[in-house]
Order: sequence, then C-alpha cells, then structure tokens
Amino acid sequence: MRVLKLLLFGLIAVCASAQQKTFDWVPQDPDSFRIGPGFHSGVAVYNPHGWEAVHVRLDIAAREPVTVGVVRLEDWNNAIRNPEQLSRLDYACLTEGVTHVSYSCNFYASNTSRVVVVRDSRHGERPVVTGIAAPFVRYGINEFFANDVRVTPYRWTCTSNCDLPDPPQFAWVTLRKEKYEITPAFKSYGPFTPERDDDKMRISVKVQVPMTVAVVSSSMADELYAHRDQAHEILSRSTCKQYGIQSSTFDCTLKKDDGAMQVVLLPEVEIKKKKKAEITISTVQCVANCEDSH
Repeated sequence: MRVLKLLLFGLIAVCASAQQKTFDWVPQDPDSFRIGPGFHSGVAVYNPHGWEAVHVRLDIAAREPVTVGVVRLEDWNNAIRNPEQLSRLDYACLTEGVTHVSYSCNFYASNTSRVVVVRDSRHGERPVVTGIAAPFVRYGINEFFANDVRVTPYRWTCTSNCDLPDPPQFAWVTLRKEKYEITPAFKSYGPFTPERDDDKMRISVKVQVPMTVAVVSSSMADELYAHRDQAHEILSRSTCKQYGIQSSTFDCTLKKDDGAMQVVLLPEVEIKKKKKAEITISTVQCVANCEDSH
C-alpha cells in the first residue's frame, strides 16, 4: 500500500510538472541591411514598463567587422539630430570587431527605453546614421565598400502548455518619492496598509544630516505628534528602523494585522542651516496576471 501511495504521489508530481508553462528564446524574422564604413545603425528598440527588466538577445552576422552596443533611446535620438554626438554615445555591453556574434545584454527594471546599435568598425569620412527613426540605407553603397549585415532578434515567449493561465508577477513599485528641506520636526509618509502577510517595503534615504528612519503604526505616529519630546523612546519600539543614517536603503517586512503603517524621519542633530533630504518608498506589488495573487 505504501509503495502504491508513493507511486501515486510521484505520478501527481509528474503531471503537475507537465502542466506548467514552458518558456524559451524563440528567433523572430531576420532583417538584412547594407552599411558603409563608419555607419551607425539602430537595429532594435526596447520600451519596457517600469517593472520590467530588459533582456536583449540578437544573432548578428556581418561581412565586415562591426561593433555592437546598447544606448539610451533619448541619447540615440539626439545623435540622429546631431551626428557629431555619435562619438560620445555611452554604450552598455559593448562588443567590438566581430563578424558573427550571439549578442545579449541585460538591464534592471526601469522606464528607460534603449536601442541596440550596430556600428561598422571601419573608419568613415563622416558619421552616418541609419535605422530606428533614421532611414535604413539598403542601396546606393559601392559594392566594394558595402558591409552586409543580418540581424535575427529573439523573443522570450511560451513554447508549450501556453493555454494555461500566467502566474502572477511581482515587482518593486514606487509609492512615494520626494525631496524636501529638513526641519527640526519629524516628517511622516503614509499611511501604507499591507495587503498580505510578509509584504515588503523598501526605504531609500539620502540626507545631509544624520537621521532616524522608522516604520511605525498609526497609533505610534499619533504618539509622536502628541509627545514630541519622547520621540526617540517611541521610535525605539519600532521593529524596523535605522539610526544615524545619511545614505541607506533597507527593507521592512510587514504583517497584514499590523494595519496602517507610516514611515517617519527625525533629524538627530540641531538644524542650523538649510539641509535637504531625499526619500523613496517602494513596495512589492503584483504588476501582471494579478487575478490569482491574493
């Protein structure tokens, strides 16, 4: 009987595994174009949502050596209008002097759009820009100087069991971001109410004087307003706090039963001159396929 149960559990596990979605890199339709010495060509653009990381993957084949890198879309558009700025582009994942490469480059989640640039490695008389808001030059280049380039983009996508629902996706989402002038009084933000146990809150602070930063319940915040002279004693009861910080990022774990919470900042020294503080408060939230996240 025990053997049968083990076999049954094993079969259930195999079936569950078989019912999971499978993802992989899938090649898309390739594109071919012709460039000359010193040409800069934008071959792929990535416009992420703020919660999405950017994963670039391309296969590139060229007759003559090329340099491949990723630049910010804003910088690329400026260079299209002002070609003298091409030499000052700030490349990420720069790969130089290749004729065949499986190219990849990864970025953390942000709202920054980026462009993959292929640059002919040979010296040209003047900078020329093609592709991505500038026309591709497919003809009119002397055959002797032409560099034929083929680009095959890849997309990360579902390859099997794709009719199953997508699992919820979670990411850090900014709740509040502010710069302010420090005063002797404490500063508070909120309330922020956790939706589930073990919700995460991330606090990033940059200030010009040492500060105490703490996450407190709304009742503790009311105590602070009523008894400003007892602030340090009240804040000592917080389970998530840091003392004497000027540049720090730390995380707090919240419980649903905690109820409404507030983030408070209190200067630890006398404020005699104008000083600035910057704070960013973020939390992990469901950003896609959220129907089954609770």
